[in-house]
Order: sequence, then structure tokens, then C-alpha cells
Amino acid sequence: MKQEIRVGAALLASLIILISGIIWGKGYQLRASRYVFSVDFKNAGGLEKGANVMANGVIKGRVKDIEFRDGFVRVTADLDDEVKIYSDYFATIESPTVMAGQALSIYTGTTPPFANISVPLNGTDPQGVGAMIGKLQDFSARLESTLSRLDSVLVDVHVVLGDTGNQASLKSVMSNAAGVTEQSNELLRENRKVLEASLEDLRATLASARELSEKLNGRSDSTLAGVDSAMASLTAAGEQVRVLIGRINAGEGTVGKLFTQDDLYIKLQESLTEIDSLSHHLRTKGMRQKIVLF
Repeated sequence: MKQEIRVGAALLASLIILISGIIWGKGYQLRASRYVFSVDFKNAGGLEKGANVMANGVIKGRVKDIEFRDGFVRVTADLDDEVKIYSDYFATIESPTVMAGQALSIYTGTTPPFANISVPLNGTDPQGVGAMIGKLQDFSARLESTLSRLDSVLVDVHVVLGDTGNQASLKSVMSNAAGVTEQSNELLRENRKVLEASLEDLRATLASARELSEKLNGRSDSTLAGVDSAMASLTAAGEQVRVLIGRINAGEGTVGKLFTQDDLYIKLQESLTEIDSLSHHLRTKGMRQKIVLF
């Protein structure tokens, strides 16, 4: 009886360990709080119900349902409440390991605000073997087309170079090019000293021009200084004229009184009249009479 109890207890413990291992390996959580969301794909890539949901590479949920709707596939899954999906999320179907099978992968993103999970999210179709084969076939077709064009170009080049006339023309062109190059080298060798002398003369000319420019700059500075001095003198003379005109307008001095006082003009007019009368008397009657001026 005791032996049977021991066997039963060992079997029960083994079952508990086995179930715990399965729960741990499959990512089941007995008391996890989760929310439900959906993702739409054009191609489910072999995803099945009960597959894991990977959040940034960590198992955080389970695929609950897969529906085919009018040309696209809607995958419904649950996810732990601690996982928050942001607006820059990325959802796809991929296989984390070779033997693990397909899983729904969510890369949650980091840019606020949170994604609206009340409507299905947009998923990126998985790059399965079929897609890779299709791309490889497309690449092979492009490579074949490129090789065909290259072969055509090589054939054309062979035709051109295979013609004896073209070969003779090409040889002539290359010979002429070599001759021109040799003549150019010879010309440079013969005229090297002349070129060096010309460059030396050019350097001397530039130096003379620089020296002349410096002298002209010095003379220009002195000329500008003379002009500044003349302008200053002219400004001072203008100021004196302005003061003199101001004094005349104010009636100051003889000239000012002459321009501003009428009695001086009247007296001067009377004096001139008397002088004219005296001059007439002297011309007509001479100096025989006594002249009383005052």
C-alpha cells in the first residue's frame, strides 16, 4: 500500500512539473490581465491560432482568431496590459527561431500618442519563402537581361574591332595621337627656357604694378588730405561771409547802416546835390566870389 502511494505521489509530481514546464514554455500566465486587439494583413504567412504574440521579442500574448475578410486576413490576439502600443508601432508575422513556427510580432514603438486599438492595426506582410523566391526570380530576370545586354555590347565591339578597316583607322588614330603627344613634349622641351623667362618677366611686372599701386595709394592719401584742408578753409571763409552778411542785415557798421538807414542816404544825396551846384558855379563864374561852405 505504501509503495502504491509513493508511486502515485511521484506520478502526480511528474505531471505537475510537466504541466508547469509546458505553461512556462508556451508563455501561459494564469493570472495575467490582457486586452484584445486586431491586425489586418494581406498574407498571414502560415500563422495559426494559439501562436505566440511577441512584443519586442518577448512572449506577451496569444493569437485567438484568424479570419479571412474580402481579400485580407484579420488576426485577433490578446496582449498583456503592461504592453503599450504607440503610434509608430510595427506589426508583422515572423518566425523567432527556425523550429518555433510563425508568431505575431509587435514592435511597440516609442512616439506618443498611443495607437488606437479600438480599430484594427495595419500589419506588414511577412517575408516568407515564397516572397523571397519571387524576389530572387525577379533579380535573376534582371540579371539575365543585363547579361544579355552586355553580351550584345560585346558582340558589337567585336564586330567593330574585327573589321580590318576599323582596325587600320584605330591604329592610325592612335599613331596620330602618339605623334601629337611627342610633338607637344618636344615643343615644351624646346620652349621651356622661353616660358621660364616669360614667367619671370610676368612676376617682375606684377611686382612693379604692386609697387606703383602702393605709391599711388600714398599720393592719393596726401591728395585727399590737401582736399580736406582746402574744404576746411572754404568752410571757414563761408562762415565768415555768413557772419558779415548777418551783421549787414542787422545794420551794424557803415555798410550795414548804408543798407538799412534812409537818413544817411538822404544826407549823401543832399551833399552830392550841393557838390554839383558848386561845380556848376565854378565853371560859370570862376573863383572871383567868396565861397562860404559852412
